[in-house]
Amino acid sequence: MNSESTSEVPNLEVDVYWSMRSPYCYISLNRCLEMQAKYYLDLNLYVTYPDAIKEPEMFAAFVAQGYRIAYQDLDSFRNGFFHGIPMAYPVPDVVVQHPDKDGLPYGEIAPFEEQVFAQFVTRHAIAATDIGKGWEYINEVMRLLWNGQKKPWATPDDFSHVIRAINGAGIDAEALMATVAADPTKYDKIAADRTVTQESNDAHHGGVPQFVFRNEPFFGQDRINLLIWRLKQYGLREREDYVPSLRVQGNPNFWG
Repeated sequence: MNSESTSEVPNLEVDVYWSMRSPYCYISLNRCLEMQAKYYLDLNLYVTYPDAIKEPEMFAAFVAQGYRIAYQDLDSFRNGFFHGIPMAYPVPDVVVQHPDKDGLPYGEIAPFEEQVFAQFVTRHAIAATDIGKGWEYINEVMRLLWNGQKKPWATPDDFSHVIRAINGAGIDAEALMATVAADPTKYDKIAADRTVTQESNDAHHGGVPQFVFRNEPFFGQDRINLLIWRLKQYGLREREDYVPSLRVQGNPNFWG
C-alpha cells in the first residue's frame, strides 16, 4: 500500500436498486450491511416499486407460465435457509391483488391507487435515504416484513408496527411521515426516475437486487461475490478495524 492514508482515499461506490417486496433483496440484506462494515465501500440505496406494480402485465405473464412463480418460491426459501435467514412471505402481501376468480394464489394486480402497503414502505424508504438513514430503515422494516414474526405486519388503517420499526432504526417516525405526507407523489416520481436510470445501464436490466458499479450491473443476491471480485480489481480495501458480526461468525455460507 502506498503512503496515502486511507482517510484520503475515497470509498468505492456501488448503486443498489432495491424493492421492499423482493425476497432476494431481503436475503441480500445482511451481506449488504456487512460489506459496508468490512470494506471502504458505500452502497447507494435506490428503492423502487415492485415489478408487479411497475409492470403488472409482465407479472401476469409470469403467473401464466406456471413454473416461474413456483420456482421463485422454492428458490427464495432455499436461499434463505442456506444463509440461515428466518423468512416468511409478508402477510399481507406488499403488493395488493384482487382475488383470483378461480381461487389461484395470485390474482390481478390492483391499480396503483390501491397499493397502500407498497406506497407506505417505499415512500418512507426513499425519504429515509434522503436523510442518510436508508440502510437503517431497510434493516428494521425489511425484517419486519419478511421474518414472519408479525402477522399482519400492517393493515390499510394501521401501520403501527412499521412506525415502531422506523423509530427502532433511530429515525423520528413522526417527522419522516410528516415529510412524506407533505408531498407523497414526490417520492413516487423519485422511484419512477430511478427505474428509468436503472434500466439505462449497459445490460438494460430492471431486476432487483441489482448492484451497479461503473455502469456494470450485477443482478441478484447470488452475484455479490462476483461484485466483490470486481471491486477488488479497482482497489477495494478492507477496513483495519473490521470485526465480523455474529451473523458471519460460524456461518460458512454467509458470503456464498
